[in-house]
Amino acid sequence: MMTKRITREERKQQLIEIALEQFATVGYTKTKISDIVALAGVSQGTFYWHFKSKEEIALYILERGNQQILQMISLGFQNTRVPVEQSVNSSTRLFEALFHFAEENRFFTMLLFKGLSSEELLQKQILHIKKNMEEAFVHNIQQAQKFHMVAEHKNPKVLAVFIMSLIEGVLSRWVDHEAAFQELTLEELVQQTVHFEFFGIFGV
Repeated sequence: MMTKRITREERKQQLIEIALEQFATVGYTKTKISDIVALAGVSQGTFYWHFKSKEEIALYILERGNQQILQMISLGFQNTRVPVEQSVNSSTRLFEALFHFAEENRFFTMLLFKGLSSEELLQKQILHIKKNMEEAFVHNIQQAQKFHMVAEHKNPKVLAVFIMSLIEGVLSRWVDHEAAFQELTLEELVQQTVHFEFFGIFGV
């Protein structure tokens, strides 16, 4: 029986997934290209066919994640004024997308929120991703203010910081399997996060 030949793109994806898991669990500095190719069962030449260095594969991983996250945040952008209920539903879809992404890309989420302080260039890219996320939320909030869905006297940059802090705090602790979140399903966690975003800790 013939073994199915792996395509070039499939091999690239395999290397990405292995590198990402190693960076998140072992650490970027401690991960060697020889470790990645050994786990993939390929030669170092195969790695260099796809990436010039360990740094390049890390930057590729971060930029791909950056684009995926920004696309999800755009789900909260409103083109017209909508009722509060519809706005809540829009935020729910946004948070569902982010939380499902975190669930399916746990190692990337760990990398994003734990950072890579040992590598200045990569840490700078991680901070850039978080800044992009924050600015995307500012864009959403400014659009909502344009349609009088959010109080115009509220500073959108401050509100975006609150939202980012909420997302980062919940997701980083959730992917670490913190006990407080383990009794909740993903859907329940999304609902509670959205409720907090709209109505605050007192639920009013």
